[in-house]
Amino acid sequence: MKIPWPFFLAWKQLFPSQKKVSFFSFLAVVGVALGVNVMIVVVAFMKGFQHKFREDIIDAQGHARAIPLSRTKEWPKLQQELLAQSEVLAVSPYLQGPLLLQRQSYHSVPLSIGIDLSGGKSVLPLDEFLQSGQMRMEAHNAVDVTPVPQIASLQDDVVFVSQYVANRLGVRPGAILRMGKSKGLADDQLGVKVVQLGVGVPSAEWEIVYIGDNQWSIRSAGLDFNTTLKPKDGLLDGGPGTPTFALLSPFVEPEIGSVSIYQTFRSSTVEVFSPAMIERAQADEMVPPKEVRVGGIFEVPWQGFHAEAMIGTFRLLEDVRSSTGLCDGMFLKFSSQISGNEDTLYSFCEQLELPRSGDWAFVPWFVENAWFFDLLKFEEYLMILIMVPIGLVAAFAIAIALMTTVLRKVREIGLLVAMGGARVAVGSIFCLQGFLIGLLGAVLGCGLALLFICFRDEIMSFIVVRIAGDEGKSGVAQFYDFYSLNVPYPWESSESASTFLTFGLFAVFVSTLAGLIPAWRAARMNPADALRNE
Repeated sequence: MKIPWPFFLAWKQLFPSQKKVSFFSFLAVVGVALGVNVMIVVVAFMKGFQHKFREDIIDAQGHARAIPLSRTKEWPKLQQELLAQSEVLAVSPYLQGPLLLQRQSYHSVPLSIGIDLSGGKSVLPLDEFLQSGQMRMEAHNAVDVTPVPQIASLQDDVVFVSQYVANRLGVRPGAILRMGKSKGLADDQLGVKVVQLGVGVPSAEWEIVYIGDNQWSIRSAGLDFNTTLKPKDGLLDGGPGTPTFALLSPFVEPEIGSVSIYQTFRSSTVEVFSPAMIERAQADEMVPPKEVRVGGIFEVPWQGFHAEAMIGTFRLLEDVRSSTGLCDGMFLKFSSQISGNEDTLYSFCEQLELPRSGDWAFVPWFVENAWFFDLLKFEEYLMILIMVPIGLVAAFAIAIALMTTVLRKVREIGLLVAMGGARVAVGSIFCLQGFLIGLLGAVLGCGLALLFICFRDEIMSFIVVRIAGDEGKSGVAQFYDFYSLNVPYPWESSESASTFLTFGLFAVFVSTLAGLIPAWRAARMNPADALRNE
């Protein structure tokens, strides 16, 4: 296949045969590549943060909220109507408002949410929140083996609090340590592990001893507790007030007399006061505070929503607020066919609201948080506005270099025209040089962007540690959780592919445009004057 001679000359001028690398070509391609890389990485990471915030908000609020426009006790009927629709996966009615928590002389006024779980599956992934907020104890010659609290432990006298509230009040849930002075075999070798620690488990020392014939003895001298158990469904459960153990799989029978020693610590208690209690106290009615235990500590990724919060049962909030039969709203979760597209979700909420427009409002998550995503979009466009001049600077540099080349090759240009080369073809040599620089720079820039995406955790961690230090890293991750940042590759997401393609084509277009002025000057040269040029 024959290569057009303007393209051949353009390539040879950029990469002459007698040189391994042309200094001008190298700098031009690298300059374009860095510009493309910066623009792609900035936009891709901004979109990654938007996606992360979107998931966090949905976890904290559900896909939508049903908000009563007037105080009504008819909400259970609406809940059943919603659950009857196949598109609705879960409905969680809630009560919310400020409550005063007190422990000794420490106080906190968190946003308190009482969730009704009688309708089945919870909209909010509370188990994940509890796992994220799990606080391990550090002790000499002991290991914290406390299982992560589960939503099933949420009772009317048990609450979950955020880490901020726990630190402010100095409280923590119950804990269990495996003591290093255990006789015989370690916990995992003994064949058991702790799977449940009830909120009511007292502070005590426990011994679990294998006595043979697939039987274990669980005893606590301080509590005068001693019982012999056989595994039931793989569990060793001594009843209320005792830790629950499970047999490891595969199970290896330990030696008779093998002992592991555990130390349990009872969960903290706090007193709950409500505005209703204060009003009744002003009417000279003595109302004692509600005493509850801390069943777990949670951490919600969307910190702007739940920085200082408490989660309890619906009945607990009813009791302390004296608002029996009322509901402040419902968290809603829909199927992927509805929630996967914002337009579809908005239309479905309108469809739900239409027959109940006078009583209920159905608000999608992106409408309720529109201000926040508008701010993120503004940041994205602002960053693009800042980054685009980088590409234009590279284009000006290419234009100046190519113009210099035209001035240095006046005689060669005149010779090409004199030999019969069309002026347009001669001028296109320099335009093609700009095109080739842009094309190679775009490919190299996309490759660099892929490297940044591949090693994003290491790069972001390096930058944050250098700016905020090891102590400030957790504070930065609280709002920009870079360790779980989702930045898809272009073959994984059409949006990511569009970003790569857009900025790659932008680089090629700008570089080609930069070659037009030198090409126009070369095409206008008079061959006779060009050949006489010294």
